[in-house]
Amino acid sequence: MENTKVYSRTEMREMMIDTSDYLFMNEVGEFTGTLEMKAEARSGMLRVFLRLSDDRKIITPVFYWQKYLGFYEMEIGTKLKLFYSESSLNKVYLEKVEIIENA
Repeated sequence: MENTKVYSRTEMREMMIDTSDYLFMNEVGEFTGTLEMKAEARSGMLRVFLRLSDDRKIITPVFYWQKYLGFYEMEIGTKLKLFYSESSLNKVYLEKVEIIENA
């Protein structure tokens, strides 16, 4: 399997990939984590599955207008610094990502 694989929704259903352990991030701040999986979502969005350094599993959407923050090209297992901010609508979103160590 490719190390940059992005699963389609169909593949996830067919492979019965369970993502119920992943929660949306609800905290603003800087975190470190590891990229575990990527999956397509609706048009213009990518779902990113991460394990934070404190072992929490989170799911984060990234969007075309963010140029997907480089996640399409990023290898699974890459260690990252994640910067979460709050929007004007009081929603927490991933604003920026820095690679700490490539997979």
